[in-house]
Amino acid sequence: MAAEPYRLVHYLRFAFVFLVLLWIFVQFGGTGDARNQYTTLFRKFRDQRTVFVSDFLNHDVNGPYNGDGLSDLCATKKWTPGLLLTCDAVPGSMTDVKNGILTCMRVAIEIGAEIILPEIMLRSTMDLSDITPHDRGPRRGAPLEQFFDRAYLLNTMGQYCPELKIHESLNDFFDEPNVLTPVPLDLYKVPGIEIASNLPGSAGKLVVDKDKLGKQILDMINAKSPPNARQYPFRIAMRPTPSYFIPSFSDPPPLRRYFGRLLRVRPDLRALAAGMLFNLQKAFGLTIDPRQGIDVDAFVGVELRTQPDPLTFPAYEIQASDALSYISANNMSQVFLTEGATVDDAKAFATRCKDFGVNVVTKDDLVEGPDVLALSELSYDERFLVDYEVVLHAGLFTGNAQSSFAWNVGLRREFAFGEPGAANSSHLNGTLRWHSPYSTLYGKGHVGDDFRRAVWP
Repeated sequence: MAAEPYRLVHYLRFAFVFLVLLWIFVQFGGTGDARNQYTTLFRKFRDQRTVFVSDFLNHDVNGPYNGDGLSDLCATKKWTPGLLLTCDAVPGSMTDVKNGILTCMRVAIEIGAEIILPEIMLRSTMDLSDITPHDRGPRRGAPLEQFFDRAYLLNTMGQYCPELKIHESLNDFFDEPNVLTPVPLDLYKVPGIEIASNLPGSAGKLVVDKDKLGKQILDMINAKSPPNARQYPFRIAMRPTPSYFIPSFSDPPPLRRYFGRLLRVRPDLRALAAGMLFNLQKAFGLTIDPRQGIDVDAFVGVELRTQPDPLTFPAYEIQASDALSYISANNMSQVFLTEGATVDDAKAFATRCKDFGVNVVTKDDLVEGPDVLALSELSYDERFLVDYEVVLHAGLFTGNAQSSFAWNVGLRREFAFGEPGAANSSHLNGTLRWHSPYSTLYGKGHVGDDFRRAVWP
């Protein structure tokens, strides 16, 4: 009888080794249908939430990053070792900050310089409309990883644009005192720069011909400091760092569709969004698969902007009416409401939606366990980063054209899922500014035109 327990332990050892080898094969070996079958088998034995979050983190809505456009851009530039560009910290919302950092990177590429990535100037916690508190002298702020995934950025740039050398900070030049006295660069004061002040809605922000930008900047710098008499490293300091200066809409499609994806939301916020999306589908009885794009009938992402803001948004009644008209016209019954509305307005909107048989949830309704504390510790703009990851997976999305966030979401979803539609789509009420099969922005005239032309989503 004593041999029986021994034999059982012996068999269990073999079974354990077999399962380990099978797992290794599934993860690192096998191809085609065989690997897919084994992967599907293992998924059945894993926690559903864990699988969902893993799928979310490993799959972007646009699919894998395509760096062909970036590689082509970097390959056409003349690079000068020791030419260093630094940029003031970028203030504003998540989209303002993202576009400002990308603008700094793009200028560095255009002039063939090395770069220290700009920091993020955090808005006031006492007054959300104050995006540049204590704004004296060179702007300083939090590191880039406050919002974005620095490791992902460095790895992607290293693969597709290794010519652009990225330094950690000025500390890398502690033994080079000449970098402490940089040549200042204000993009709007570069000789020869033509600003598109005649474009409706641009507010005189966008450069007309970005292809001349690099030469114009270098001509100005060389006039101030002749290259043959220059000591390297030689620093150029861009002050301020504009968020909407380069017209991204005129970039070749392979570049415009993917340049903004260099700045991916930091991993812990993406994981938080994934958990919320999993709970959202459970609450509404939906089927959402992060590996498969979107289901247009899933839920509507809605942004209402009534919190204090540097920009002036339409009254709550107008925004709520537009959103409810959009929801009703599309026969939707589940809504995810993003950050941006006051507590009272969010409650009023949810109550009004109930009259139409529509359920409204927010981030706070969808967190549980440790995620509750994690969400409570986020800033206003960090909460928008979580919203961004959630509403990218919405079936439909609507917001106001005055919002850079709404343009970022709408354009990213256009690149991922569908082309823009006619601005006068007859099945929708309200004043339409921009419309695609999956996203609609409301607004009068040319409002938000600088966002539409300049955002890298």
